[in-house]
Order: sequence, then structure tokens, then C-alpha cells
Amino acid sequence: MKTFIGFFVLAVAAACGNGVARSSTPPVVQEAAGAQEITFPAQDGQTVYGDLYRSGKEAAKSVVLMFHQAGSNAGEYETIAPQIVKLGTDCLAIDQRSGGNMFDRKNRTATTAKGSEDYMDAYKDMEGALSWAKSQGYKKIIPWGSSYSASLTIKLLSEHPELNAGLAFSPGEYFDDKNLVKSWAANVKATVLIACTPDEAKDGRIMIYQALNHGQPHGVIVYPPGTIHGSSTCIEGKSPAAALMMKSAKDFLKNMLE
Repeated sequence: MKTFIGFFVLAVAAACGNGVARSSTPPVVQEAAGAQEITFPAQDGQTVYGDLYRSGKEAAKSVVLMFHQAGSNAGEYETIAPQIVKLGTDCLAIDQRSGGNMFDRKNRTATTAKGSEDYMDAYKDMEGALSWAKSQGYKKIIPWGSSYSASLTIKLLSEHPELNAGLAFSPGEYFDDKNLVKSWAANVKATVLIACTPDEAKDGRIMIYQALNHGQPHGVIVYPPGTIHGSSTCIEGKSPAAALMMKSAKDFLKNMLE
């Protein structure tokens, strides 16, 4: 693996609402184009739904775990994952219990989950995805988070030193403790791509980046003009900077997958 360190400089943030109707009835199967719907248990045993995109290799050695923003679901990655699998890695985009029906998709996990839908509870779903990936025998596992799940991706990296890379699109201090994400970042040894808008960079994301790089470089930060909030910035038609941000993500992953 090559070292990938850099600082790309230089608009527009959009946060998303939360809340979705709950049901004890399993949701209708809704497979994304080119994906297989799978389920696996969260850390607390609740059922998590995901879309698995295969690279075409008979047995890919790596997987990118894709986590969505608030009010969202696996559909956030429906145009992103097919581009990433061309790098030779599988991708798993999941529905976390804290989410909703953006992108004209139902959040299958949120619809059936019991109990709290707080951001921190969704971390149990993310850990479930990591356990699933390990059970499949992947040699390299790279988490990719969006907004609140970008912050939780930093937590995942801080608690699992076996992970050597991750992507965090618009991480922030979304919790009561406004230094919590920085404290997680200070314990990360993996190389991390942080992406955000210029306004977000001024509003604290650079401090997360600086905490991540406490004394030695562990990351990259990108915030060019035209970016929007979260992984949506990689979606053509939503973000003026989509092509640039996809290139940044793919270049980073190419390096980390070597």
C-alpha cells in the first residue's frame, strides 16, 4: 500500500431530516440495479438490510462498506457503488436504523427496527456490517460514511485498528459532546479521506482533520467549490463537483486497495 497524503483546497451544505414510519412487517424487497439485497444482524441482533454490489471478480478480496446520511438509505450509493466496483472491490451499501426515504427508496432497516433511531444506535448497524464483511473473508475492508455516519466511521476506525483506510464525507460534531468526534479522530491510525464543503471546512471539519493528523499525517481533506453535504456530493445532477469528488474518492481507494 502506498502512502496517500495530501491537502486539496477549496460550496454549499444541505442537511437532511430524520424520521420514518415503523412496522413489524418486513419491507418489500427492493433491489438496486446491479445489486443483491442481503440482510445481517446488527451488533444488538436487529436485522439490517443492505445492497451488495459485486465487482465481477469471482472472489473479491476487498469490500467498501457504505453508510448513508440522516433521512437517507442505501439508495444514496445507487449511482456511486457501480463506479467503485470497477476498481475491483465489492461494495455494500446499508440501510441504517437512523434514516429515511430519500432517493425514492424506503429505508428497510428503519422501517422494521425496534427502539431508538438515534445516530449512536445506528453504530450497531455499522458494526454489524463490519462483522458481516469479516465473516465473508474479505482481506481489506474500507468504511465510507456520509454526514452523521461519517463521524461514526471515524469512531469505527478508532475502535478497529485492523482497518487501514476510510472515507468520511461531511463528518461533524453531531453529538451532545462537541469534542467527541475529534477525540475519536485522535485515536485513528488509518488513512482517511475527509470531504466537505468550503463552509463546512470553516465550521469545524478542519479541526477534525487536524485531530486525525495529530503529529503524523493520517489523512487527506478535500473541499472544492461546488461540493454539497455528505456523499451526495458524488452524485451527478446533485452536485456541481460530482465528477471531481468521485475522482478524489476513486484515486484514494485505488491507492488504499493496492
